[in-house]
Amino acid sequence: MKGVFPGIFRIMDLMNKYGPLGAVIYDIVISKVYKNSYYLEVPLEKLASQIIRLIGNRWIKNKSLVQQVILYCADIGLFDHALLSKSVITSAGIQRRYSEVTVRNKVNKEKYWLLENNGSQAACESVPSENISVAEKAINVTEIPVNAASMQQSKVKKSKVKKSKVCVTELPCRDGSFIVDKELFDTYTHTYPDMMIESSLKQLRNFLCTNPGKQRYIKNVKEQIDWWLSGDDERGKYRKKYAATFDVSEYESSSVIDEEGMI
Repeated sequence: MKGVFPGIFRIMDLMNKYGPLGAVIYDIVISKVYKNSYYLEVPLEKLASQIIRLIGNRWIKNKSLVQQVILYCADIGLFDHALLSKSVITSAGIQRRYSEVTVRNKVNKEKYWLLENNGSQAACESVPSENISVAEKAINVTEIPVNAASMQQSKVKKSKVKKSKVCVTELPCRDGSFIVDKELFDTYTHTYPDMMIESSLKQLRNFLCTNPGKQRYIKNVKEQIDWWLSGDDERGKYRKKYAATFDVSEYESSSVIDEEGMI
């Protein structure tokens, strides 16, 4: 029972956000995964189309909504986010249950295996290059060969940048990924103090993943973020909830109560 409750709470979160439709979409994806084995390789857009055909377009016609549900499943830990970004659907929980059922079977677990201390990084390394998105494979056609010394210097500079910046989230772009680091995140937090910036940026990331045509080049992403956050702020979305406080000592010391504690 120890490993069951987190999954139940995640399903509750899914249903709280998307209702019964969210649970149905998740069930269909899970059944497809287990029908294949412990993972499923499929582009998100294609999977969304398959799900709509199964449910029936009488009940759901918006393919982007299905993609949003699947991405949200990754956000709450039902799917591995790193592998999902490379069109591979699985999770540690899925693999753990699959391993228990097939304990007596000899199953090849070299691809995308998250258990036994492999983790997401090792699993992502087994993703074939053709599964990587176009944005991740994009290169600059103006690049020219450089010597070994300059390449080494470039690696050192990149290493220093990675160590100095803490990534809060990444946004897909036409020419790669834009990293929202802690410094930039704090800037937005000060600009919009009453808004949950992380929730707004997460929704922006999901929007860009499901609508590649809306992605911008890295140099123009900050303008897009400003426009997005400003719009959410004007509509009053993702407001922080402040708990009401009550000072009992202040009430007891007021003139309403006499010295003997009687009104």
